[in-house]
Amino acid sequence: MKIEPHKQYAKLLPIWEKCRVTVEGDDSLKAWDSIQTVAPKLSNQQSSEYKAMVGRATLFNASGRTVDGLVGMVTRKPVDVSKMPALFAPILEDLTLAKDLKVGIDDFVSNALYEDLVIGRVGYLIERPNVNSAGMTQAQVSALNLRPYVAEYKAESIIDWRYDRVNNAAQLVMVRLTECVEEWTSDIERKEIEQERRLLLVDGVYLQRIYREDGKGTLQQYGNEIIPLMNGAPLNFIPFICDFETTRPPILDLVNINLSHFRTDVDLEHGAHFTAIPTPMFAGFEFEKGSPFCLGASGGHAATSPDAKAWFLEFEGKGLDTLKEIKEEKKAQMSVLGARFLDAEKNQAEATDTVRIRKSGETSVLAAVAQKRARSITRILEIMRDWMGISGDVTVELNTDYSDASLTPQQMTALFGMLQGGAISQQTFFYNMKYGEMYEPDLTFEEEQSRIESQGLSIDSTPAP
Repeated sequence: MKIEPHKQYAKLLPIWEKCRVTVEGDDSLKAWDSIQTVAPKLSNQQSSEYKAMVGRATLFNASGRTVDGLVGMVTRKPVDVSKMPALFAPILEDLTLAKDLKVGIDDFVSNALYEDLVIGRVGYLIERPNVNSAGMTQAQVSALNLRPYVAEYKAESIIDWRYDRVNNAAQLVMVRLTECVEEWTSDIERKEIEQERRLLLVDGVYLQRIYREDGKGTLQQYGNEIIPLMNGAPLNFIPFICDFETTRPPILDLVNINLSHFRTDVDLEHGAHFTAIPTPMFAGFEFEKGSPFCLGASGGHAATSPDAKAWFLEFEGKGLDTLKEIKEEKKAQMSVLGARFLDAEKNQAEATDTVRIRKSGETSVLAAVAQKRARSITRILEIMRDWMGISGDVTVELNTDYSDASLTPQQMTALFGMLQGGAISQQTFFYNMKYGEMYEPDLTFEEEQSRIESQGLSIDSTPAP
């Protein structure tokens, strides 16, 4: 008996796939199994003809460029992890303990924000090698890397979940995750095995069970139950962090217009392919079957009929022009929905207040995504902290200031002149320079003064006579 996924999962999966392939770009979209839902096949069209038709069009990837731009707006300032226990430094340099590369906190945040914007959901399972480290020194534990780490599960892999009342509070009691593991059959040969990992809370104890197909399409438990231990005792919660409440990818509206734009481009390119080259027409000519047929000044054709004539059949009308206009309208719609940097420059500069009002909606949505992600990463690190048995506050803050506050050379000159003229204090000068992003975000006035003194320099702010 096949176990069905969560109803919400079944409903959202096609939407997630559509958003992901669109953001990934032209090649991913054209390789998508469901490409015909975007650009339907024409009546009686052969597969080769359809592939050529779609191949002539190009995805104007406003969605992908917008996501990259939005992630860049958040991550242009480093993640603030100043409120963190000192022992967390090695963990922040490599959160996932992946085999191929280290994933530090900044890369981790970038990847999470990407999933937040494209899909609206991503899951993180906090794990730790199930090895009893009792009696080991801290050096031995560090040498064996016996510390918690984070495993990412994309939304497409989180197929089912359930909440229930535990101690009179809603708590996650079941999660089903699909994953692919590698098993090496020899020194140079390996095979990939698909399996299902179930996270369960049974009688207040967190445990994991692995299931694999038995060759007949039935899932059977593989191996023994896994009961992770935190400080020598089982956990009383499932350490899986995921936002199951978000059911609509933030980028969805832009993706839909983007795909509509692509569909129009398919029609335009298909029409241009068959109408751009004039078709020669002959009447009253007799041509021998298989004989060469030449056009242009280097060749000629004779006819015996006095009524014979030849001409080129050319496309006339504004059908294709209409498609071009529709493409531009959809591009403008994509600009409104987030891809403003794709727009041509306005002929007339907008007023400062107009720009501020126009962007406020976009930045507030992005700030909300960033703040929610900061809270979830804080919770992930809190679980890791408790698993390590250390104390101290854990707080992660992401950038929510998306305005370009950099100072112009004229503004810097004016500030320095005011400092020298005694109109402002050195503290005010430092504040404005820091706000203008001329200093590191976490640099204090005292630290900057110490740097200046260590170089034997000083700023003379005495008013000129």
